[in-house]
Amino acid sequence: MKKVVLIMVAVLVAIFQFNSPTSAEEVLVLKLAHITAPSGMLDKRAQKFAELVAKKTNNQVKIEIYPAQQLGNIKEILQGISMGTIDLAQEAESFMDTFDKDYAIFGTPFMFTRNELRKLDYINDVRERVRKKTGIRTLPGFSFRPAFHLWSQKRQIKTPSELKGIKFRVWQSRALVDTWNGLGATAVPLAWGDVYLALSQKVVNGMVHNIIQVRDEKFYEQLDYCTKLDFLQLYDVTWISDKKFQSLPTNVQKALTEASQESAEWFVDFGQSLEDEAQKQLEKAGIKFAEVDRKPWVKKALSVHKVLEKDGLWSPGLLKKLGKL
Repeated sequence: MKKVVLIMVAVLVAIFQFNSPTSAEEVLVLKLAHITAPSGMLDKRAQKFAELVAKKTNNQVKIEIYPAQQLGNIKEILQGISMGTIDLAQEAESFMDTFDKDYAIFGTPFMFTRNELRKLDYINDVRERVRKKTGIRTLPGFSFRPAFHLWSQKRQIKTPSELKGIKFRVWQSRALVDTWNGLGATAVPLAWGDVYLALSQKVVNGMVHNIIQVRDEKFYEQLDYCTKLDFLQLYDVTWISDKKFQSLPTNVQKALTEASQESAEWFVDFGQSLEDEAQKQLEKAGIKFAEVDRKPWVKKALSVHKVLEKDGLWSPGLLKKLGKL
C-alpha cells in the first residue's frame, strides 16, 4: 500500500511539473542589455518592460536585464543584436545614425516637439530601412527622457539675442554645436566629468541639460537661472533581434510589442514626476526658472537646419518632406 501511495505521489508531481506555466524547461529567457547604471532612471524602464512581459505571457517569458555595459558598450550591443547574440536592448534611438544618417534629424535641437515625433510616419520608414540592413527591429514606443533646458550663470536668457557672450557646455554632436552657435551662443563640447569644474572656474557660463541631472550632479551649485525650452527630444526605444522576433510565437510577439509601448508611456509619466519634484528642490536652492516663447528660437534655428541639410547631415529635401520649410 505504501508503495502504491508513493507511485501516485510521483505521478501527481510529474503531472504538476508538466502543466506548470513557470517550469524551467518552459520559460523563455531573453537577454536585454543597456549601458546605464542599475536601479537608475533608465534601468527602471527596463524593469517595467520585464514586468509587463512576464504579466502578459503568464510568466512564460523572462527578461534578464544586463545593465551598466555588462554585455558591451552601445556599439557592441547593437552588433550583438544584429548578429543575434543579444536579444534586446534599450537606449537612445539617436545611436542608430551609424546605420542611417536620417536619424540625425530626429535628434536636432528645436526640430520637433514630442507630439510631432509621435505622429511622424517617416521615422517608421527609417526604422524599416535599418531593419532590412542590420536585422535590428525597433519596437513601438517613444520613451522620452526629461526635457532639456538652458541653464546660465550671468543672467536669465529669454530670447536668442541674449545669448551673445555666453559660453555653454554641450556634448559632442554637430547638430547640437552648430545650432547653439547659430543661435548666438558659443557652444563648448566638454566631457561630462569636466562640467562642474568648468562651471566653477567660469570656463563656461552655462550648460544644456535636464532638471533631474542638474540636481543629482549638483550643477545647480554653480548656476543661477534656467530657461525652460524643451529644445531636444531625446528618447529611448526597445530594439530586438529581428531573427529572434520572427522566431517567436505570435502571442509572445504581441506581448513584447505591447510591453514596449506601455513601458515607454509609463517612463514618460515617471520622468515627469521626477522632474516636478526636482524643480521644486532647485527653486528652494535659489534657481530662477523662466517659461518663454519657443517660436523665436525655432525660427532662428531653422537657418542652421538648412545649412546642416546642405552639408549632408541628413538626406537632401528632408526638411521640406517633413514639413519644416
